[in-house]
Amino acid sequence: MRPVHRPGLRRWALLPAAILAVSGLAAGCSSSKPAYCTDAANLKTSVQDLGNVNINVHDLSSVNTAVSKVQADAKTFAADAKSAYPSQTTALQNSLSSLQTAVKSAMSQPSATTVAAVVSSVAQVKTAAGNVQTAVKGACQ
Repeated sequence: MRPVHRPGLRRWALLPAAILAVSGLAAGCSSSKPAYCTDAANLKTSVQDLGNVNINVHDLSSVNTAVSKVQADAKTFAADAKSAYPSQTTALQNSLSSLQTAVKSAMSQPSATTVAAVVSSVAQVKTAAGNVQTAVKGACQ
């Protein structure tokens, strides 16, 4: 007696093995990234949100809220990555400190000059955060 030839059967028999191989690869990929990669992504988002805030002399509370979010994300990132990226985290923290000072000054004495200082400080934070993103890019891709 001759065996029945079923070409589709062989493909279906290999499917479970393929699924296991792909899931094993996916599991291996996610664990190879450092923990600070998620922190860096959160920081990037909050800095982008800060950059989208309309800074004006009549409403500085939205800037203050955005700065608080960036500071929280920067603190979390620094806790996980300071040893790997000390100069970038220090520069970011210094620029955030300057921004916070500028925002407090603008809130207590709103004027074109104090708001201009906030705008300048936001640009410095964006630069420092960009340097962080550039530094972690290789490890977090």
